[in-house]
Amino acid sequence: MPLLDINGISLHLEHHPAAPSAANGRAPLLMLAGMASDSASWQPLIDTLRQQQTLLIPDNRCTGRTRPNPVSCSREAMLDDILAMLDELGIDKVNVLGHSMGGMLGWALACRAPERVSQLISAAALPHVLPARIALFRSLLALRSETNESHWFSLLYQFLFKPEFFEHPENVQMALASSLAYPHKQNLAAFSQQVDALESFLPQPPLSQLRCPVTMLTGSHDVLMTPQMQADFQREHPAITAHVVDGAAHALHWEQPDRVLAIVEESLSRDLG
Repeated sequence: MPLLDINGISLHLEHHPAAPSAANGRAPLLMLAGMASDSASWQPLIDTLRQQQTLLIPDNRCTGRTRPNPVSCSREAMLDDILAMLDELGIDKVNVLGHSMGGMLGWALACRAPERVSQLISAAALPHVLPARIALFRSLLALRSETNESHWFSLLYQFLFKPEFFEHPENVQMALASSLAYPHKQNLAAFSQQVDALESFLPQPPLSQLRCPVTMLTGSHDVLMTPQMQADFQREHPAITAHVVDGAAHALHWEQPDRVLAIVEESLSRDLG
């Protein structure tokens, strides 16, 4: 997969061209990962989506195989990276699917460069971060520096997965084994940079600049982006389409990939290129 030298970094990009039979005229789908995650976080959706359109899945600053790591990080820096990546690839317009912090990036991109975004699908994300979430991640950062990785990941899973996940201890053990063995997992210094970057997501982007359709979705058990928060936001912005994914928490595309895929495919079906 290509490494793009842009803005003083070497950006790692998973680039999956559409299957030959998928000549549907859709814009490429840009998939933006959430906090402490990278391109691998989209694994449950990739095989299906790549049959329908080209996928662009970067490792954000301070994640995955993007270097240097750590590096200075903010919403604006990551937006600059995305736009430079699209320019480097000669891509004028994309559909955007973002999860959590990646969803907030998607909102900001659609407001800053509305001519570049055909459609936004925001999973488990409002346009801006809440101060309570910054406080949470600062606590998680402090705990990560004081405890072993197994205990820290076990705590993090409480915010990612639905309660039923923990009814079977083997689920936690399998998740731990996968997290600890992942060769590109985020280090403490890079996580610290991303936590600091959350402050830059406090101002809501200028939603008056939006020109594209927006679909929102969140999990029925999500405690970080609750269904009530989504409903309150949609009430203020009734043009937005919103879905609640039953049987999922914050990591909704891992717990209910088929339902998330159905929502994404329904949304993308409105894109005629």
